[in-house]
Amino acid sequence: MKRTAVTIGFVYFAAMAVMVTFPGIQPFNRIRPFIFGLPFVFAWVLAWVVGSVAVFYLLHHTSSK
Repeated sequence: MKRTAVTIGFVYFAAMAVMVTFPGIQPFNRIRPFIFGLPFVFAWVLAWVVGSVAVFYLLHHTSSK
């Protein structure tokens, strides 16, 4: 399970690096619609950051057992 969690974490953070930088963010680089008062591009980046919290939680609980 630990190896699987580390692999999932690595894949997630590699995808995050692409999706919040130049090549991956272009389809989402627009102001409207607003999501919780944030422009769409900010909400897109925030969603990836919140997702990283879940991945770190998964990694922490698999490594502590």
